Parts: sequence; C-alpha cells; structure tokens
Amino acid sequence: MPFRDPDPTDPNMLVGVLLPADAEASRDMAYVFAEEFARLGYDRGQLLGLFKTPFYGGAYGAYRQLGETEILSIIDECLAVWGSVKITVQDVQTAQDVPSPSLVLPGDAGEETGGGLNDLNDWNDLNARREERKDG
Repeated sequence: MPFRDPDPTDPNMLVGVLLPADAEASRDMAYVFAEEFARLGYDRGQLLGLFKTPFYGGAYGAYRQLGETEILSIIDECLAVWGSVKITVQDVQTAQDVPSPSLVLPGDAGEETGGGLNDLNDWNDLNARREERKDG
C-alpha cells in the first residue's frame, strides 16, 4: 500500500463517526474534561478557556450545548474535589542521584565457622552423617 495514498477498502483505516448525544451525555463529557484537566492543575480560568476553544471539539461542543453557567458549575464542582491536588514532576537527574538499594543475601548461620546448612544434618536421626571408620 502506498504511504501517502490510503486504500479506501482498507479495514484498518481510521474513520471518525459522529454519534447523537443528548444534554445528559454532554454533561457527563463536560465532567470528564473538567476533572481530567483539574487533576492536571488547571485553574478555573484555564478550564473555562479550554471549554471556549473550538480546537477542543468535545469540550467546545459541551460548552455550546450546556451554556457557560452550567459549565462553570461543573468546573467549580470538579475544582472543589481535585483543585487542591498538586502534581510535582521530579527532575530525572535528581532521581538518579539517589543510590539504589543493593541486594545483600544473608549468609547461612554458622557459615563463617564451617557450619551453615551442613550442621542441620546432625539435628535428627533421619539425616545422621555417616562417620568414616578408622579401621578400614
């Protein structure tokens, strides 16, 4: 398939579809936009500007359908919940300066004296060590 000339019969071609929606669906969509951008740190003026910008088709459509007073009440409600949350982005260099924890596996008990897990064999009669006989 050519790069710049898409095939109209291609089933993987991206196709936009307009679906009918009532005022309740637009209200739900406005809540989603307001909540998402409030969580990103937008204030009331920035959120209202987003709804007034035709570039943001979904938010602008909700603004035109619901009106400014309804959008402002949605914005105020979302800011009351999410407006106090502030996201801080940590600089990558600062995060890399923190030493990472090293993985240190503990030694077996008594390992430094020649014991360790080998001493467990003498603890019961089922795993008793066989001593070498001196007579042969």
